[in-house]
Amino acid sequence: MNTVLHEVARQVRRAPGAVAALDPASELSYGQLAARANAVADVLRERGTRPGDVVGVALPRSADYVAVILGIWQAGAVFLPLDPALPPERLRFQQRQAGMSLLLDSVPHTEGAEDTEDAEDAEDAEDTAELRTGDAEPERCAYVMFTSGSTGRPKAVLVSHASLHNCVRAVAELLDPGPADRYAANQTFSFDIALLEMFVPLSHGGATLVTSETLQAAPERLVGWLERHRVTVVHATPTAWHFLLPYLTPGRAELQAVCGGEVLTARLAAELAGRAGRVWNFYGPTEVTVWCTAGLVTAGEPDPLPVGRPLAGYRIVLLDDAGERVPDGEQGEIHVGGPGVALGYGGAPELTAERFVDHPEHGRLYRTGDLGRLRPDGRLWFTGRRDRQVQLRGYRIELGEIECVAQEHPLVELAAAHVVDEGLLLFAQGDVTPRALRKHLAAHLPAYMIPSRIEVRGAFPLTPTKKIDRVALLASANR
Repeated sequence: MNTVLHEVARQVRRAPGAVAALDPASELSYGQLAARANAVADVLRERGTRPGDVVGVALPRSADYVAVILGIWQAGAVFLPLDPALPPERLRFQQRQAGMSLLLDSVPHTEGAEDTEDAEDAEDAEDTAELRTGDAEPERCAYVMFTSGSTGRPKAVLVSHASLHNCVRAVAELLDPGPADRYAANQTFSFDIALLEMFVPLSHGGATLVTSETLQAAPERLVGWLERHRVTVVHATPTAWHFLLPYLTPGRAELQAVCGGEVLTARLAAELAGRAGRVWNFYGPTEVTVWCTAGLVTAGEPDPLPVGRPLAGYRIVLLDDAGERVPDGEQGEIHVGGPGVALGYGGAPELTAERFVDHPEHGRLYRTGDLGRLRPDGRLWFTGRRDRQVQLRGYRIELGEIECVAQEHPLVELAAAHVVDEGLLLFAQGDVTPRALRKHLAAHLPAYMIPSRIEVRGAFPLTPTKKIDRVALLASANR
């Protein structure tokens, strides 16, 4: 069978004593990881968990979290990450929408597991354990991941084991993981990138470095811990890279910097290239299982940077409003097909039918709502969101274009554009003055795209997934 659980089980058999997962307080070998995952699965079955049941996980960040996910899958159940930092009402909504049947707020242990008289025998048993694959089947749902909705209600995305396995395999073809690799698991577990941070290395004999909340609050300590443990791959949004960049050791040829989730500028890519051997630009909505395109960023490439070519198993189709394919070079809505496309939205059949469509020529596709252009060489350019294209005073304006131009100013780190009171408002993070930024924008944009208001912030509020929190930013606007 082809599931991530089966891939990890093969690595357990290959090298049970190798390091699999570590955090600032503990370290698990592949054998120990397997033993703990087996124990979780046993407890879940004892509590009546059946294949297809949704198990919510609200645990602190640790290496044991990885074992909990594997144990859930072994029981045939569905993993639902619950971020304790979210408001209680939002967590309750997620639990209801996903149909959660059991909540884990502590790491489960089998009866008497902690009362073993001979600790050395217990450790030996763990080191030689095999990871049972149990009831994990490719077509079953592996996890539920929530993503923001345009209606203000988060959407429950249902992703199968087959889709996750396809994405892990496709990303591994590019990053080429092996037993010597160590990936940083730094994303919140309610962000689907976290699954790649854990299971790309574990499917190939490497290790995942699970950072703690304390480390995440201090970028200099976080980077120091990762570098002491010889991290080789770090995933981060461009916003997060802005915070990590000053602390990275220059010239680490073995480091691969993976960017995604937001627009990557050529300037940030160039700065990362001075600290990492390879810089990647990935693209993909949650509904297509993390990523669907990727490209290696080359030196000197101007904005806007391409988001690469389709990953193995994926296909990218750009369609117009009539559902017809647009010619290469013309803008269309990005549709994604292939085994990475999710099962749909939990508890929302009408929304599923609207966004997951059966195209007469291209088969089942996910309508992303993103706009892009395909070049003849197969590379994709992301050009904005359909829902961020606004019409103001008779002009069609792409807010993302204003942000990109603003971020080209050498003193601007981040930018966010909004329409308020029938005018354009631009927030900028950096040491720039509104007057200097307005002059820069006027040199690159038509007059109707120049914001009527520019507000400079020392730091932008961020979401738990390390993206710009646009709602909080807009609420902070000077009235």
